[in-house]
This record gives sequence, structure tokens and C-alpha cells, in this order.
Amino acid sequence: MPNQANVQQAEQIRELFENSDVILLTDFQGLSVAETNELRNSLRAAEVQYKVCKNTLINVVAQERGIDGLAPYLKGNTALATSNDPAASAKALLAFHAEHESFTIKGGILGTQVIDAAGVEALKDMPSRDVMIARTVGCIGAPLTGLAQVLKQGSPVKGMVNVLSGTIRQVTSVLTQVAEQKREAENA
Repeated sequence: MPNQANVQQAEQIRELFENSDVILLTDFQGLSVAETNELRNSLRAAEVQYKVCKNTLINVVAQERGIDGLAPYLKGNTALATSNDPAASAKALLAFHAEHESFTIKGGILGTQVIDAAGVEALKDMPSRDVMIARTVGCIGAPLTGLAQVLKQGSPVKGMVNVLSGTIRQVTSVLTQVAEQKREAENA
């Protein structure tokens, strides 16, 4: 029968997995309490949650979610840094790692894909979530801006009527020619 504390922690880990776009695994062994508090404060500023978890429970939740290949990263002390902004979380952890050699980044999970420490380092070069949203809005907004400019310059309906009337004239002309050819063929 499972221990109640383990059941609760497994549920917390499930919530972290469900509510995060990226989960980074770290080893905090060798950090003092003051350094751990410094880490938590820097992560909080970057909107990253940080939770120490049992390796077996992390593995159980990962298996439930169909994430394979995580077991090699679940050795020693493990804490999960979770966020919806992969770039910001990677930058915050890598900055702390640069100042504290005893703190290591083991790997992580991006969506359902397991990544190693090099993959986490590559995340820091990724644009932040806000930049990606701004780019997406820009891509969506560009055609709308063009439409707004067309509306300002003149009536687009008038232009559309001209195009359609030209097309109708062409179709009428072709049908008239076909009809004349059939009459000539009948008369011949």
C-alpha cells in the first residue's frame, strides 16, 4: 500500500507536468541553505517553480505520461524547475550554474521529449515566450494591416466588381464565340 506522503507528492508532480511546457531536472547537492534560497529567489523572479522530488515518483509520473528515457537523469538528488517559458527557465538555471559549480543541470523534458544538459543549454538561445507571442501576433497582424490600408485607399468593393465584371465579360465572349461556331457548323 503506497505511503500517503508519496501519493501527495506524486499528485503534485502530475500537476507540475500538466501545467508546464518545460521541466528541467537539477542536482542541488553541495548547495548551502543560503545558496538554495538565492536559487529559489532567482527562479521565482523568472516565474519558474522549483520543487525537490523523489526520483521514483518522477519516473512513475513520466511513465504515466508516456515519457521514455528519463531514468538515466534520475540519480542522486533531483529538483524540478518547471515553467511555461523554456528560454527563461534555462537562462535562470544556467546563470546560477555559472556562479555555483556544485549546482548541476541534469537534463529536462520539453513537451514529451527528454533532453540532455546540452539541450537545456540550447534552450537559452531560444526566444522567450513573450517574443514568440509578439512574432506570432505580428504575423497575424500583417495581412490585417494590409487590408486596413486597402480600405483607406479606396473602396475594395469597387476593385472587386471590376475584376468580376471583367471575368464575366470574358466568359460571355467565350460562350458567344462557341455558340457562333456551332451555328456555323450546323449551317455548313
